[in-house]
Amino acid sequence: MYSYLDLPKVPTELILPLEEILKLENIFGGATDKYTIHECQDELREFLQPLFPSYTKFRYQTLKEGVPVHIDRGRTEAINYLIDPGGDNVSTVWYEYDWATPFLEKVFEAHRWHKLQVDIYHGVSNIKTCRYAITIG
Repeated sequence: MYSYLDLPKVPTELILPLEEILKLENIFGGATDKYTIHECQDELREFLQPLFPSYTKFRYQTLKEGVPVHIDRGRTEAINYLIDPGGDNVSTVWYEYDWATPFLEKVFEAHRWHKLQVDIYHGVSNIKTCRYAITIG
């Protein structure tokens, strides 16, 4: 369901503040104010590309409490780097096919790369502020 990746931390000077990220165009196709996705700036992309040579999408994502349980469209796994988890005990939860019965829960560490399975029902719970990350696809 998930694994941590042995990759370097992203230099803080390459990460935009949340306020700046939210000023970028939201390219998420869904109709919600709970989730946004934004292209990373060139300097961050240049740092990330050698770490992920077979990937082409380098984006910021933001989540607020209330993102529904879902399956990601167009990908089976996600590679994420949490900038701010959105609270002290925010967890990713994977669910059975009924969307309601959790079978695995994980609190991911900030500033550490991880890969997770997203082609099964999953969600994020206990978000208190805004959770934001870099996501690779």
